[in-house]
Amino acid sequence: MAQQTSLAGPDRYAKASYNRKGVWRSAIIAIVALLVFVAIVVAIDAVVKPQLSGLGLLIVGIILAIVPAGLWLTFFYQQDRVEPEPVGQVARMAVIGLALAGALGIPATSSLFRTQEWLYRDTGSMILGSLLIGTVETFIIYAVVRYFIFDSAEFDERTDGVVYGTAAGLGYATALNLNFILGNGGGALGGTEIYVAEVALAYAAFGGLIGYFLGHAKMQRDPIWWLPLGFVLTVVLNGLFLILRGQLETGSISAASAATPLPSLTGLILAGVLAVIVTAVVAFLINRDVAASTSSTATAAADASVGDRQANLAVIGVFVVLLVIGMLGWNGAVNGTTAFDKNGIRGAYPAYFGNVNTDKDVLRVADKIGSGAEFAVTIKDLKGSKDAKAVSSLLAAERGSGNLIYKLIDSQPATVNGKEAQMQQFAYVDSGGFTGAVPRVIQGTDYIFVQGERAVVVTMLATPDTVGEIEPLFVNFVNSLSF
Repeated sequence: MAQQTSLAGPDRYAKASYNRKGVWRSAIIAIVALLVFVAIVVAIDAVVKPQLSGLGLLIVGIILAIVPAGLWLTFFYQQDRVEPEPVGQVARMAVIGLALAGALGIPATSSLFRTQEWLYRDTGSMILGSLLIGTVETFIIYAVVRYFIFDSAEFDERTDGVVYGTAAGLGYATALNLNFILGNGGGALGGTEIYVAEVALAYAAFGGLIGYFLGHAKMQRDPIWWLPLGFVLTVVLNGLFLILRGQLETGSISAASAATPLPSLTGLILAGVLAVIVTAVVAFLINRDVAASTSSTATAAADASVGDRQANLAVIGVFVVLLVIGMLGWNGAVNGTTAFDKNGIRGAYPAYFGNVNTDKDVLRVADKIGSGAEFAVTIKDLKGSKDAKAVSSLLAAERGSGNLIYKLIDSQPATVNGKEAQMQQFAYVDSGGFTGAVPRVIQGTDYIFVQGERAVVVTMLATPDTVGEIEPLFVNFVNSLSF
């Protein structure tokens, strides 16, 4: 951690009126250079169509992942020759941001909360999921600057907060980009660079914004709510970017070669506009602050570090509150249910499943965004027969006629909420019908409840790779039923 040498009294204001205009010039040049680099890579990809695979694809992907941060730091280094700033400290913030993102941030959002699985299920999930992601990411960027450089003597100008915050944000972006590349075994040349540049521009903007508030807090005595305000604004900006990107980004990225379609440029344009606007707004605010400080006769508090500690504790408090709100959203998205009552059958299905009823169903719902799994409740007329075996034969005939192959895998008695049932597992090959879709294997489970002259059939349909994920949800669905 940086040496604890807070400025106090007149020393705290010694450079409060100094504005390093080269920082803004470097930031804009870095944005333009990054966009030019993306254009060059996309052009090479389109003209040369390199056939990369295996280790070569992975190495190129890693190089492309770190280029955005490298470009940014290079321009700050060139600017440093005119207006001295320890470039080693800037690089250090980027490395610490990368390390904390890889060790804490990405595991929290991707592995613990698994936001990628439920973020875009519905409007509520999108808002609360974006809040959760923004809270975690913003706090890590804030923590890099606040705990590793804020109290150092090197942090002695307003613009230092922006420089160090941007570096921390780029470190986080690099970790996200490396995670994407390594997780996919590489990436299409042009598509990868569009994606990593988009991430870099956005997170540089997030870091620059929270860095402005940290620099302002370091140079003058602010109310205790100042830093928490900056934290919340950055979280909101982060969340809004995720929401807008989710609505605008229509392309896809994969580890395939140059034949893979490029992701939509709208996400990159959005990130570029965001970076330019944040840079311009922060530059304006710092110019305003500098002008105010030169005409002010205010002096620092007797012990400036007391206010810094109080503001930091307030940020931690806001972080905890926002994290709890986001976690409640996560719990609701993952475990929330929607109740139904139809034809005397009551129960509850996962809240993110949508209604896909047909005339033959009492209820049919599906995960239309994620797994594609379906839960269905149907009623079969036994026509004098009171045997679950007859229902099983009827289901086999229906499924066999509409699909390429149908096979009953297992059948055995079961008891659900005190009701006797026949549980059977089956599989079939969906031909794709008239849609032209590629045939696919579907696995399913039926619970057949015989009630007098009718049978209630509760069914799960899922692809083999999602059965393990869906089965616990289906068990809860079956147990919720009453009729």
